[in-house]
Amino acid sequence: GTGASRSGEQRIEEPIPGLMLAKLASSQAIVAGLVSKDFDQIRRGAKDMVRICDASEWEGNTDEVYAHHRRELRRQAIKLNQMAQDQNLDGAAYIYTQTVSTCITCHQHCRDVLRIAERSRPQSGVIRI
Repeated sequence: GTGASRSGEQRIEEPIPGLMLAKLASSQAIVAGLVSKDFDQIRRGAKDMVRICDASEWEGNTDEVYAHHRRELRRQAIKLNQMAQDQNLDGAAYIYTQTVSTCITCHQHCRDVLRIAERSRPQSGVIRI
């Protein structure tokens, strides 16, 4: 929808893309699994993250730095899945912190270099994949 800012100018609010919502859902599942020591939940979240990284519509940007972050996130999700299969909670937690760092760095690049920014907050719940 549109909304007026305090200065009276109109701005268009765009919904967060479905893939971003799916990444958030996967990340939340992983965290929930980590804090409850539920390795199946960690694995499900990690597998979802790999599927998101493989999604063809995420290939739209040809920027090499962005592509590197996408590949790194996929690699970390695969490693996280392996840690969960091995029931290595400390390893999974460590890999997850690296994953969060990758997300933050990628979003900084998208926002500050590519000038891609999310303009609104989700209006509804997170989309599961």
